[in-house]
This record gives sequence, C-alpha cells and structure tokens, in this order.
Amino acid sequence: MSKILIVDDEIQICEMMADLFESRGHDITVAHSGNKGAEVFSSGEFDLVISDVKMPDGDGFELARLIGESAPSFNKIIFVTGYLDVESAKLPENVKRVFKKPVRFKELLACVEEILS
Repeated sequence: MSKILIVDDEIQICEMMADLFESRGHDITVAHSGNKGAEVFSSGEFDLVISDVKMPDGDGFELARLIGESAPSFNKIIFVTGYLDVESAKLPENVKRVFKKPVRFKELLACVEEILS
C-alpha cells in the first residue's frame, strides 16, 4: 500500500481523487492548501504527492520547493492544474508530470501506478 498526499483547495477534486486511489488500496491524506500540504508532508512519510498549482494559501511550486528542501531525494510529485501553461512552464525537478484540469482520472491513475511501481 502506497501513501499518497493530495493537495488541492477544491474539496470535490480531493474527494474524487481520494476515492479513486483508496479503491485501489492506497492510503490517502488530503490537505486543502499548499502551506497545509507542506506541513502534512513534513510530518509523515509519503510515496507520492499530487498537488494543484494555484491555491490561495501557498501554491504548488512553493510546495515542491519546500518538499525539495526537506526531502531532497523525493521526486514523486504530480501537478494537477487548470492554470499552468505546461509547455512553457519551468517545472521543479521533483515534479514528474502535469495534468490539466479537468483531469482524465484514468490517465492519472495509470501515471500514478507507473510512478509507484
């Protein structure tokens, strides 16, 4: 069982992703802001982080930076966003993949399974 941290200010998105990954046997923790996500990450052991980019309290880029500082070898972050121009964005090195909202959950699940395998 893998431990996944989902960070998104949209509660419905968090619930849908949590249900999807829990149904596959993963242990899910949810945070509704980037700052809370960083706090939760630092107090636990996670195999993967899925984060929105634009949130009112700490964005995904800041979260990726904080994770990189506290766990330099951790490189399993997925961004999920409706705002980021993926082609032109300079992504942090610890971000594996970016999914545009609305997310195709089947593709996200396949990506998660690949990263965690």
